[in-house]
Amino acid sequence: MLSQTWHRNIFLFGIIALVTGLLFGAAPTSISQAILLANWLLEKDFLRKWNQVKSNKLFWVLMSLFIIHILGLLYTSDVTRGVEDIKTKLPLVIIPLVLFTTKSFNSYELKLVYRFFLLGIVGSTLYCFMVYAGLTHKTIIDVRQASVFMSHIRFSLIIAFAIIAFIYQIIHETNKSTKVGLTIVVLWLFFFMYKLEMATGVICFLITGIVLLFYIVVSRASKLGFIILSMLSVATIFYVYITVSKSITMYEPIRTNSANILVDNTINNRNYYQDTTSLLSENGNLILVNINDEELKREWEKRSTLNFDGLDNKKNLLKYTLYRFMASKGLRKDSVGITKLSDLEIKHIEDGNTNFKYTNNSGLIIRWRELVWEYVSYTHGKNPSGHTLAMRIEFWKTGWYILQHHFLFGVGTGDIQIEYNKAYQAMNSQLTKEWQLRCHNQYLAILIAFGIGGLFVFLLYMFYPVWHLRSYLHPLFWPFFIIILLSYISEDTLETQAGVTFFILYYSLFLWLAEAKKTER
Repeated sequence: MLSQTWHRNIFLFGIIALVTGLLFGAAPTSISQAILLANWLLEKDFLRKWNQVKSNKLFWVLMSLFIIHILGLLYTSDVTRGVEDIKTKLPLVIIPLVLFTTKSFNSYELKLVYRFFLLGIVGSTLYCFMVYAGLTHKTIIDVRQASVFMSHIRFSLIIAFAIIAFIYQIIHETNKSTKVGLTIVVLWLFFFMYKLEMATGVICFLITGIVLLFYIVVSRASKLGFIILSMLSVATIFYVYITVSKSITMYEPIRTNSANILVDNTINNRNYYQDTTSLLSENGNLILVNINDEELKREWEKRSTLNFDGLDNKKNLLKYTLYRFMASKGLRKDSVGITKLSDLEIKHIEDGNTNFKYTNNSGLIIRWRELVWEYVSYTHGKNPSGHTLAMRIEFWKTGWYILQHHFLFGVGTGDIQIEYNKAYQAMNSQLTKEWQLRCHNQYLAILIAFGIGGLFVFLLYMFYPVWHLRSYLHPLFWPFFIIILLSYISEDTLETQAGVTFFILYYSLFLWLAEAKKTER
């Protein structure tokens, strides 16, 4: 039998392994939780542990979300999928159970965990950037594929939280060398998010930063600071509104452009295809006019190994990418137009670039253009399949359709996908089979699975512990909490291993430390 010192050391190792392992994929995440649970079982002393949690309201609130998932199995038709969902949610039990029956960290242990988190985030981002730069010889079609350890969006949320955590330490750090080192790390993480087009992480960081600034100013009762911050916020909102409005018009045609003049025949006396109903454009030039596919196909396949009727390297229809790129240059889509494209531009089209003006841009500029295109083309009735923003709109519309029939009790733990499949068919959704996915909104996912009562339990689960321990929570809890609440809007964060582990690990850690602090007082 191991001594308590050994069990403590294994516990600390397990937490450090989980904090860092989460950043390196599913295997280290699962193994570290297995270590924590095995150590907890081998430690025994179950009577003490039971007495420690049986009257702890906070602990049972933290169990409530898992409990409603168990109850949801009672009325689900797809028990197999429901059990798989329960397996994914196991961290919701394992991590709070281990933490709330274990003595809290001392200052040295807490610093050690924090340092390993710092090393983990730097190591993980460095490796992913090597993938992005092609140094690992892994072929990536989309920049988001460089996030090899977890979902691109999940990773961006962790990075957004890490940046705020490191800025917090920079503010409070007295050692100049440490300040400089952490500043370099923060700049690196900003650069990394920009290059890998982590729009969700950037948005969450900005909103969280604004909320925290308001809180600081209000808590210090600074009227001047509040007025200045309010004015800056209003100016920022106005700027964002103007930018978004202009961006939405970026794909509207300019009637006076010469490229929009309809021509009857090509130089080879072949007819042009003219779709005058589609008003989508690139640089003001209509996309679906002055097209002759016969000439395009013949000339394209002389210059490229990619099939004209196939897909580009981003898995979009190549000929439509070609239409858009040629429209951006004001070219007619025929044999003459193809000859005016350079070899480098042919390569850009193969890689999925749709506008010659943006072939040298990278990072969030390209991502922003893609999102605007998705929204505009969706509003014009185009198929949303494969497009992040457009698909989410379709997911949410479908989710509300399901709720109309299952508002009170939901569909059960395992039936969300089944109900979505039925709804897609009933609504005649344009989404192709492979893209007929679930909610991508955690609040909606809970509502669909468990109804209005389940949503009440979920909100209690999220907010009661925070209210109960509000005076004892570490300052870094608040940015973490805001980021999580924001992530629930566009992601079903708790439906994947990485998402649920990131949430419950830090949620439980902050609450565990706060409860210990409250008990000491």
